[in-house]
Amino acid sequence: MGDVHWRELHREVVDTGLCTGCAACVMACPRDVLGYTDDYLPVQIGPGMAADQCVIGDRGCDICTRACPRFRAWETELDTALFGRPRDPSTEVAGVVRSVLLTRTTDEVIAEVGQDGGLVSTLLVWGLETDRIDGALTSRIVADGRGPFDAAPFLATTRAEVLATAGSRYTYSANPLAMQAAEEAGLRRIALVGMSCQASINGSVEARGVNKYRRRIALTVGLLCSKTFTYDGQRQVLADHGIDLADVVKINIKGRYQVWTRDGGYQEIPLKLFHPHTRPGCKLCPDFAAEHADISCGGIGADDRWTLTLVRTARGEEWLQGVIDAGLVEARPGEGDPVAMSLLTKLSTVSRRRWPTAAVPAPHTAPGLLPST
Repeated sequence: MGDVHWRELHREVVDTGLCTGCAACVMACPRDVLGYTDDYLPVQIGPGMAADQCVIGDRGCDICTRACPRFRAWETELDTALFGRPRDPSTEVAGVVRSVLLTRTTDEVIAEVGQDGGLVSTLLVWGLETDRIDGALTSRIVADGRGPFDAAPFLATTRAEVLATAGSRYTYSANPLAMQAAEEAGLRRIALVGMSCQASINGSVEARGVNKYRRRIALTVGLLCSKTFTYDGQRQVLADHGIDLADVVKINIKGRYQVWTRDGGYQEIPLKLFHPHTRPGCKLCPDFAAEHADISCGGIGADDRWTLTLVRTARGEEWLQGVIDAGLVEARPGEGDPVAMSLLTKLSTVSRRRWPTAAVPAPHTAPGLLPST
């Protein structure tokens, strides 16, 4: 016992730069000896512990390695657990899917505040109002913070709170950390909304028997994501274009960096200017398309009013059909937007190239693992 634990996770994932900062290990740690830094990395906070040392791990605990969606042969394990087989790299660059759709909400209020087609907010509100979930792990802009650049993990439990979290952020928020608030509130059925790396938790808890969270996570919605940028980097680029962060009310990325300001102004900035300010945890991430979510969503199509939607699991299919049958969402085939389909393939391919082939060691062999199903 204890021969594969935080020590191996730290050396193989954190030290090598493969860590995305998803915070799955921090969320799952049963003894709360892992913390999270301002640099979006897990850290050992046990008393007197070295960076890669864990007394609890030496006693047999391997939960952090089980929860991590980037540890060892993660992709094959997660694919097999969720889909019954690994993806075909030649034909499934965006991961295994059941269907690809374009969706948009019919709720006028959600359409007004939501991003693109408003699907994610609609799913969460419907889940809460039909008692399918008790809350959702997501993010919101911090009050009195740095405007649309200061996002933090948040537990939403009402329609109003879901609407308050709507929209995109391009600084990182480790949404799984909001699980602590859910546990303190005694919530049992949770939706997880997160970027690709965070959505992979949906597969790691299933593949490796992290049963506490496998039973608790009732739906995982993944957000298509190429990368996020540092706060300081965005501030610098915007300042170079005469824009003060305090004046920014909204941002979006559609092949270019779009900025709306408090005075009603709008400006576009070449995206390449932000690339030097990519968050380190994004530089080796191979997953643009949130391949292990139940439903993956993104606004990469020709029409900003629709959400490109990849339905991946039976659970995701059931949820999406539920909101369609309730008249809350309308859907049409994804092939109806060739721009979206082309970008899905292109951006997924670019992200796949990031993953170092040398970073695929022997299969995960931590003691007590449940077999993949």
